[in-house]
Amino acid sequence: MSVPLPIAEPGHWADAIPRQAEGSCRVLFVHQGELSRDELDRLIGVAEGHCLASLQSVATRKRLLNLLVEGLENVRCHTPADLADTAFAMLVFEQAGYRLFMGNAAPRIVVASMSHRIDILNDMDEADLREHHLKLLANEGRTERGGAGLGLLTMARKSTGPIITHAFPRDASTTFLALELVLAA
Repeated sequence: MSVPLPIAEPGHWADAIPRQAEGSCRVLFVHQGELSRDELDRLIGVAEGHCLASLQSVATRKRLLNLLVEGLENVRCHTPADLADTAFAMLVFEQAGYRLFMGNAAPRIVVASMSHRIDILNDMDEADLREHHLKLLANEGRTERGGAGLGLLTMARKSTGPIITHAFPRDASTTFLALELVLAA
């Protein structure tokens, strides 16, 4: 099922989505608001259904579902409770593959830190990412909710390009952070 791109009001998360996404593409899903476990499962089901219906390779399907699980779980688990309604996700199918946008609003300092961590990951090659992954797995400083950066690292390893960050102010204390990931089919 295709859905139209959201019409953005000033200060809306959709402002982060580059307008080239409106070209010859098919929007597979758009989610706005708090991301429950049931909704996360539904979105993953939509993506898997598309992969099966469009005869994507098993490798592409697994990578896409891995990206979705990691990204959507990060949004679900790490969005501050008072900003849960700012969560969003959109999956677009294009001729070259898939483009995933997701994120939420967060305190400005958190967004700056996340953007910096993503820049570091984007500068790593596959060998560096693999080594960093092993170091993070050995790190005992993780909490039950994560926090070690394994989700971001997995997304960096599974996507077929750098993680693109879009950040813009929401209000005086919070900023929207949208991550854009590409997966070639």
